[in-house]
Amino acid sequence: MSKKKIFGIAVVGVILGSALTLGVAQFMYVTGGDGFCKSCHSMTPMYESYLQDVHGGKNKVGVKAECAACHLPHDNILKYAYKKSVNGIVEGAITLFGDPEHKDWEAHRKNRADFVFDSGCLSCHEDLQSVSAKNQKAFLPHKDYFAKNINKKCVECHENVGHKNLGFHLKKFSDSLKK
Repeated sequence: MSKKKIFGIAVVGVILGSALTLGVAQFMYVTGGDGFCKSCHSMTPMYESYLQDVHGGKNKVGVKAECAACHLPHDNILKYAYKKSVNGIVEGAITLFGDPEHKDWEAHRKNRADFVFDSGCLSCHEDLQSVSAKNQKAFLPHKDYFAKNINKKCVECHENVGHKNLGFHLKKFSDSLKK
């Protein structure tokens, strides 16, 4: 094979590989934000409570944590992509073939540790350990966590993080379905 042909194949390969990589990255970004997640009717109470929380932009600077920031692992890109794919398939199947509007979301909240990842929390709150060490009020509750003396996840102590008054919004949503 001639050098020109090899070079041409390499250029085409780089262009196709770059386009595919950028396309996948854009797809991951677009499907990770609240705009995509709120498109399902059953997510209305979660979205409304998220908008009232500091993580949903209700803070002094208006910074928002996108849904994927909390609900996907951030310690490894392969785990992130795998979990996003599995979640997408499962949630899509539930939305299309299940009955998500009548799911007992309040009972489901007890499993929140399965749907929120510490690596997501710590990707934004990466200085938590050093800041906590300087503040006794913040240090004491986190001391055992950082020393790995306990096997708890962030949301097991911070039960309502990310979705302010979620119970109220779930009840309102459930009541609206009964009408």
